[in-house]
This record gives sequence, C-alpha cells and structure tokens, in this order.
Amino acid sequence: MAKRWSAEDIDELKNLAQKYSVQAIAEKMDRTVGGVAFKAHQLGVPLKSRAQATDPSYLDFDWAKSGENKSKPEEIQSG
Repeated sequence: MAKRWSAEDIDELKNLAQKYSVQAIAEKMDRTVGGVAFKAHQLGVPLKSRAQATDPSYLDFDWAKSGENKSKPEEIQSG
C-alpha cells in the first residue's frame, strides 16, 4: 500500500523540486519515482530533468535523512 502524502511531505516535495531531479527526490523521500512524479503532476509542481537538476551528492542533499542509511549514487556505481 502506498504511503499517504502529509502536508509536510507536500511542502518538502515543493521545496526539493526547485533544485533536484525526480530521482533524487524519490530517494530522499523514500518514495517511488512514479509516485513523486504523479503527486507533482497533481499539484502542478514542475520537476527538473536529471540534466537540469543539481547533483545532490555534491551539495547539501542530506542522504542520511532519507529514512535509511542509503549510499550515495556514486558509491553504488563504483561498488
């Protein structure tokens, strides 16, 4: 069953969408890319493509707050 969107989740989505890609937002919010994209569409929130988005691994994107202690994408790719 899908997680419900709280008012705080929606605020976070709106803030993150200004800077990060849908993939990064989904990771941060522990949601699927499709779920994030669908909710953004419902709210009329524009999303950035990967090419337009800031790379979260090099800036202030806090991967530790994603609900789990997940690795950054470059750590996953380099094995």
